[in-house]
Amino acid sequence: MSPASRLGAWTTVAKVLSEAVKIWRPLLATVDTRTYDGVFPDRPGVGWMIYLPTILTEQHVPEARALVSVLDENNKQIGTIVVSVTDAPFSGTDPEHVRSANAIEVRLVDQDLLPRYIDL
Repeated sequence: MSPASRLGAWTTVAKVLSEAVKIWRPLLATVDTRTYDGVFPDRPGVGWMIYLPTILTEQHVPEARALVSVLDENNKQIGTIVVSVTDAPFSGTDPEHVRSANAIEVRLVDQDLLPRYIDL
């Protein structure tokens, strides 16, 4: 069994990420692989999924395969997990997976929604 397949379905990984975000309230969080290179060297890559502390919809990121609202203890949305691949664990060497993540990164940057490392 490969390490990626041990992660399970994307929904399981998104749930773990969501719970971690509720505890630590990061400026962003990503789930990806060491083999994935994002589009912008000065910004985090989307990889399999990225959490941003903002409310995003399909209109913001139509390239996303899924958007998961992250709610606080009062059921108020504190951010969104953007998922690039839902049919398999993300692979940084799969051209389709990379294209999907890259397209999301470009879309987020076009809307000034993907921060630069220096601004974090």
